[in-house]
Amino acid sequence: MKKVMLLLVCGVLSMVSAQANTIIAPQPQAKIDGENKTVALYGNSYMHYNNHLNTRLRDLSRSLLADRAKDNMYRGITISSGRLGWHVPNLSFQNSLQKWDIVVLQGNSTESISAKEETRKYFTDSARLMADTAHQAGSKVLYFMTWANKDKPEQTDKLAKAYMDIATQTGGYVAPVGLAFSRAIATHPEIDLYHSDGNHPSLAGTYLAACVLFATIYDQSPVGGALPVDSDMTEQTARALQQVAWDTVTQFRK
Repeated sequence: MKKVMLLLVCGVLSMVSAQANTIIAPQPQAKIDGENKTVALYGNSYMHYNNHLNTRLRDLSRSLLADRAKDNMYRGITISSGRLGWHVPNLSFQNSLQKWDIVVLQGNSTESISAKEETRKYFTDSARLMADTAHQAGSKVLYFMTWANKDKPEQTDKLAKAYMDIATQTGGYVAPVGLAFSRAIATHPEIDLYHSDGNHPSLAGTYLAACVLFATIYDQSPVGGALPVDSDMTEQTARALQQVAWDTVTQFRK
């Protein structure tokens, strides 16, 4: 009898443990569980502008998670003008060096909705391959929904659909960065999220993306987090971006 009870307890604990760290997303908008201490971000200049997105995410985490973040690692792997598929060998190599709790995948600006079918196919094929590689290594996959070009706001819905579709196909989660850009533009038009080229992010754009990632990864509001270091961003601007990020993520999950 004792042996049977022990087996039952062990079985329940195993189920709880599995539920506490779900690798395959039940749906793209689902909350991400687990501590998520190690995060690898694969992208391009959208990530490495403004002293890199991973450093902004790291600083936010240190200010908001306190001691929980002291051992966290955020590694940015970027290729200038790179497409998602260019990172296939990078992911395999990095997996041999470090186990990641979360792998963030960001496609090249609008490659997921390109007018060229072969470009769209390359994106989806690469995403499937990288998601499979990550899942086999025990990592969750989080897609970084890119934003519309400044002069083409109509791209927002198309990009959102493309990232939702590939996440659904591959069991990945989605960080709605593009939707946060759209919301911030509508509610705070005085904050310029774009670099002078109307494509890459300004510091405010990078900070907003970091806030969305923080909210998505840790299911916690970024409001009250540290301002970006080495910048002249005002507290008012930072708080506005933090709130937009949290509102976007909570609305996205509904």
